[in-house]
Amino acid sequence: MSTSVVLILGTGPNVGLSVASKFAAEGWKVAAVSREPKDDIKKVAHHVIAADFSEPSGISNIFKEVEAKLGIPNVVVYNAWSCAFALDASGPFSISVAEFAKDIAVNATSVYAAATTAVAGFHRVSESAPKVFIYTGNMQNTLVVPEVFSLGVGKNASAYLIETAAATYGAKYQFYYADERMSNGRPVMNKLDGDTHAQFYWELAGKKTQGPWDVTFVKGEGYKKFEAERDREVIGMTTLLDNVK
Repeated sequence: MSTSVVLILGTGPNVGLSVASKFAAEGWKVAAVSREPKDDIKKVAHHVIAADFSEPSGISNIFKEVEAKLGIPNVVVYNAWSCAFALDASGPFSISVAEFAKDIAVNATSVYAAATTAVAGFHRVSESAPKVFIYTGNMQNTLVVPEVFSLGVGKNASAYLIETAAATYGAKYQFYYADERMSNGRPVMNKLDGDTHAQFYWELAGKKTQGPWDVTFVKGEGYKKFEAERDREVIGMTTLLDNVK
């Protein structure tokens, strides 16, 4: 069996389970994490952990447990999400501060905790092994949807995180914000296809160099570019301050 290890943070019955099944079928060791692991994932994964992603401080312990049981994860998939739906007539600010904080913790803060811990592990992985961090995104980094406001804030924060990581660490490690779309470029909403994600994530894990950080893909087509590339200039604070002197 391969010594490669994939850690899936947020292993639900659709995307998470499909990704776990694909990597296991390819001979990888699979660590699956979810709030309430189901029997289906327990049959596929080599190690299963129950965890709440609203507590970012617990992320490092997940990585330590996986390393002790299977080895250092060299591919990490962040697939967890949380959303307090803002369905009140008063608009997106109708959700409570506590609900907003929880959603940001799951959709962004725990992503940061996972990414930083993943990179620390990547430093210690064999040079020949793939080292990839994949975040399951959606179209909210290009589209405003008031009813899922807190989810959108988190997705945008994580999109910036992934873009920054790809720009600064991309020579050694790869970071992707993966967003499934319909063939016309519109969001798939609740029609996410688990097998399509699994195949696309497997292909991302096999790439040798950093590609576009914001990867949109379509069932039956794979990667398909829709919006203009949004890679921004990477510039240091010192240079910016020099410009205003």
